[in-house]
Amino acid sequence: MTLHNQFGSKMGLKSKTRKGDISIGNNNGRIRLRWRYAGERYSLNLPYAYLPENMYHGAIKAAEIKLDIAKGCFDPSLEKYNPTPLVLPQPKTEMASTLKRSDDAAVSIIDLVRYFNEWGTNVRNIDINRTTYYLRTRSFLEKCKGAPLEQLPLKLNQENWSVSTYNERLSLLNNFFLWLIDSEIISKNPLRGVRRKKNKRKRKNPKREPLEEKEIIQILDAIKNDTYCPTASNFKHSFYYPFLAFIFFTGVRNAEAIGLRVKHVDLGNKRVEISEAFARTIKGSNHSARIQKGTKTENSRFLLYNPIHPD
Repeated sequence: MTLHNQFGSKMGLKSKTRKGDISIGNNNGRIRLRWRYAGERYSLNLPYAYLPENMYHGAIKAAEIKLDIAKGCFDPSLEKYNPTPLVLPQPKTEMASTLKRSDDAAVSIIDLVRYFNEWGTNVRNIDINRTTYYLRTRSFLEKCKGAPLEQLPLKLNQENWSVSTYNERLSLLNNFFLWLIDSEIISKNPLRGVRRKKNKRKRKNPKREPLEEKEIIQILDAIKNDTYCPTASNFKHSFYYPFLAFIFFTGVRNAEAIGLRVKHVDLGNKRVEISEAFARTIKGSNHSARIQKGTKTENSRFLLYNPIHPD
């Protein structure tokens, strides 16, 4: 039995699950696992939104089930595989009594960190600790502890972020404050009226000019022939030649290349399907820290290729 990630139309082309696979599908916006074992059909619903950043929950649970089947200790009642229930937030009435609309001036940024955790986990259905976009924003709020809300625009502007990062954090925080207003925790958005930054035209960096075709060929030839490889090296440069040549000739992203599986390669038609990526996480870029997920654009694409041989 193998693991099969079956994403919806917005997450790539949907294909029929092969016999013996565990599929990860969409059931009313939530992740659902489906599989067959010993002639019986099984279905397990998970309490996570069907979003790219939550796909690893389904992959981990499917791997657990697959391992139990292989070991002969599968639980047909599925009680063993039911995830731990999510901790529900405090009732809205209690939250509102803690911070009334009239108390905006007394609300500091650090007071909002726990509400940010609640909003991200239970409203946005995000695992904040595994999603860099949300984790870095929460770290910014923690960094500004003790400051009143009206100083938030100043604190944002003092960060040494790129224009795109500033705009992303501003949009995320604006959505967060709209939720706080709807929940009657605060009465107004401290970032209302703060405009997004615009990218200034940058001078072209001569060191980042794209390589010409002849330069690419020279680089690949040097790798293929170990031209600059130390004689005492345990790993020859030529060992990496097929991988690097594939990236050069197809233009795929690094995570997409290492995320390829045998099922994605059609040798008969000389075609490769790019529908998954083995993406790094905030825990690092090593193999154990990466997760299998959809591509950056959440679409599948097919590339023609010629087989690459090291000799």
